[in-house]
Amino acid sequence: MTRAAVREGFERYVNRAVDRTAEAFQVSRALREGATGSATVRRLLGDSELLRKRVVEPELETYRTKVLSQFETLLDAVESDNDIEASREALLAADAYNDALSPTVPAEQREAIRDELVARQRRFGEAIAPLVSADHDEFWPAVTATLSREGAVALVEEHFAFTGPLRAHTGAFRMAVTFDPGEVLGGVAGLGAALGGLPTVEVDYTDEALRAMGRAEAAVIDETKRDLNARYD
Repeated sequence: MTRAAVREGFERYVNRAVDRTAEAFQVSRALREGATGSATVRRLLGDSELLRKRVVEPELETYRTKVLSQFETLLDAVESDNDIEASREALLAADAYNDALSPTVPAEQREAIRDELVARQRRFGEAIAPLVSADHDEFWPAVTATLSREGAVALVEEHFAFTGPLRAHTGAFRMAVTFDPGEVLGGVAGLGAALGGLPTVEVDYTDEALRAMGRAEAAVIDETKRDLNARYD
């Protein structure tokens, strides 16, 4: 199977996951639960859709880019037949969870989590290796020729469960964004000026990200299993 075909198949589901996360993410909940500066936050709550466009969507696009970049590194490792440890630092450099490790996490725990993140990629690489070497140039023919229905379902259920690290290490990750409310809402008549000069706002959206990503994860797994059933029937 060509590398491009594997990439195309994976990217399709990453895009679904990000889109579903965006749909589930509630800006107002993130602001109420994780923002500093109550007076400014009350003003921002009235324009949550603009905040979604100018703050949330760029954060999700960064996440999408990181995931796809990491997958490219994983494909390099799979094609090279080298042990995954040879690609450890490159995989971690492109790992969104590694980026989100809280600075308060003790060094020993941090390294243990990083080991788990690399092990997670090792398992994923082992799962996709048969697809990469399959004698097919298209994604789905390679999947159905290489994996049993049960094997394909197991791959989806394990490796599309992308909230695993967040759930396994509650409190170890911190997802936050800092922005100038005047700049973000400057295009809204009168509002940008009203917010001008106010301090920057930091929003810790870890809890809301876990909630939204959890919903997205469940939806994408269900959708992908329906795709599998259609291909294997």
